[in-house]
Amino acid sequence: MDLTINNLLEVISKDLDLDANDIDSKAFISEYIDGYPAEDLLAKISKEFNCSFDQFDFYKYFHSEIEITRSISILNLLRLRKIRKVEKLSIEKLYEYMKNNIKP
Repeated sequence: MDLTINNLLEVISKDLDLDANDIDSKAFISEYIDGYPAEDLLAKISKEFNCSFDQFDFYKYFHSEIEITRSISILNLLRLRKIRKVEKLSIEKLYEYMKNNIKP
């Protein structure tokens, strides 16, 4: 599949089970997905669009699954654990990264 913003939106909306009309390039993907599902989505779009995420700073935009698990465990309900803030990643910004990291 060719890498276009519309094709990327289609793949992301399908993966997130959203209507394609409910999401646009300005949407922050990190508000819909995090942890392992985010890793899986990046792997899927890497394969679909033949781009590399080797230099992508995943932890800048998403939490690791262990961070998420620790923040919601039973023991932490007694003592709320703050989870670190991550930078918001728009689909447009993801698309720009992907355009610059197409595999040869």
